[in-house]
Parts: sequence; structure tokens; C-alpha cells
Amino acid sequence: MKNRLKVSAFALLFFILAACGGTGGEAHGEGIPVQVTETDFHIASSITSFVAGKSYHFIVTNRGKSMHELMLMPRSEGSMNGMAMEDMDKKALASIPMIDPGETRTLDYTFPLSAAGTHPELACYLPGHYEAGMKLAVVVRAA
Repeated sequence: MKNRLKVSAFALLFFILAACGGTGGEAHGEGIPVQVTETDFHIASSITSFVAGKSYHFIVTNRGKSMHELMLMPRSEGSMNGMAMEDMDKKALASIPMIDPGETRTLDYTFPLSAAGTHPELACYLPGHYEAGMKLAVVVRAA
């Protein structure tokens, strides 16, 4: 009898937690989920048109065989060969450094209202990666 009661209590708790798990399209209350996939040498995103003032939860997976990074740049910067990583980081709106092959990392970011009408870029600036095609232009619209 005690085991049956424990199992029933566990099942009830499981269903309550599962029912509370939905967040109306947002990932764990952190923003609109954006699936970003990096491969050797390409970036793809489930969303390429963002809304200023809305929070986004970037879920970045490296499906390539080499290490990558993800930098959210305010605009296309082109090749920044020879620029110190510290200087690149200063230009970036946000970034995830060093994503190992097979690894998934996340980033929460809200585009400011002042970003409406801009064309940021998702990019990997590890040596040679940007030049090989690891960039993706996106757009930010007004709310």
C-alpha cells in the first residue's frame, strides 16, 4: 500500500511539474528560443528577423568537427584578420567564446530599441572561419 501511495504521489508531482513547464513560446522564461547551428563553415538560425525590445534565448550547437565561437556583431564587420580578440569583443553586442564540437551553449540577448532598422551579423571570427563563410546577416525590426 505504501509503495502504491508513493508511486501515485510521484506521478501526480510529475504531471504537475510537466503542466507548469510551458512558457508560452519562451524557453524557460529567458526569451524567444532561437536555434543556431554552426558547422564547418556555415551558420544557420531558426530566426533571422528579430524585434527590438524582445528577449531572445539563443541555443547554439556546434555540429562541426572544429571549435567555433558565436559573435553577435552590430553590423557586418568583414574580415578582421590581425585584430586582437579583445578589440573584437569590444565591438560585439554579445558572444559565446569557444564552443567545442558537439557542444551546445546558450546566450540571452535583448536587442535595444535603438537597434530597430539595423542589420547585425552572427559570425565566427576564429582564424579563417569568417572568410570560409561563417557569417549570417540578420535584421532587427521595430516593435
